[in-house]
Amino acid sequence: MARPFLTARWTNLVLANYRAPAELLRPHVPPGSELDTPDGTPDLYLVSVVAFRFSALRVLGLPLPTAQDFPEVNLRFYVRRGGRRATVFLDEYVPTRAVVLGARLLYNQPYHLATISHRARVDADAITVETTFRRAAQRGEIRLRAANQPTTPDETSLEHFLKEHYWGFDRGRRGTSFRYRVDHPVWRTYPVEEQYVGIDPATLGDERWQGIDWGDQLHSVLFAEGSAVTVYAAEPLIGPHDPEPPAGS
Repeated sequence: MARPFLTARWTNLVLANYRAPAELLRPHVPPGSELDTPDGTPDLYLVSVVAFRFSALRVLGLPLPTAQDFPEVNLRFYVRRGGRRATVFLDEYVPTRAVVLGARLLYNQPYHLATISHRARVDADAITVETTFRRAAQRGEIRLRAANQPTTPDETSLEHFLKEHYWGFDRGRRGTSFRYRVDHPVWRTYPVEEQYVGIDPATLGDERWQGIDWGDQLHSVLFAEGSAVTVYAAEPLIGPHDPEPPAGS
């Protein structure tokens, strides 16, 4: 196991999941990996807009005074390599310059600067969340209301597939592939009762994501409570038959 790189809390996660053409995703699949789909749906390729709160950030055990509590919005999809299921991040947005520079220099992650707010209010019977995003001419918002009735979805469910990925796969500046482990407890979810989704892949991506009616491709919206997380240092993404991670990884 590689050493921990950062620890933080990721909370109040909203996942807006869109059907995407496989040919649009394949150029971003790290070498040796393949597109992944939820169990039982072999042709369902999803890309997710994820909004959440990022707090209590420590890098190599040290807190970053200018980056202790901020929102993030990212765009990701799902791959597998052997028995490992992973996410690939296409774009990640935060309102904090220090995080953008650090993520790009230290972890080769596609972070960008944007104006973002992500607020959650918890009442006795409901949780309401509102996310706004603005970057140049691109802007949008997500609003949802979820019943304050937490559950833990079954491991075979779509919800589990979307929220429980413990690996990230990517490629470095020279084209070599790498992986990193993300540890956290299984997240509970809350049933979404009302939603408005005005942030889609075209809002966050480049021109390759234009020209698709993403409103018609919205598949599902998920709200998860989140937890403390540990992200480990990157290591080479080796062959598909290297030793499997522990159960639940």
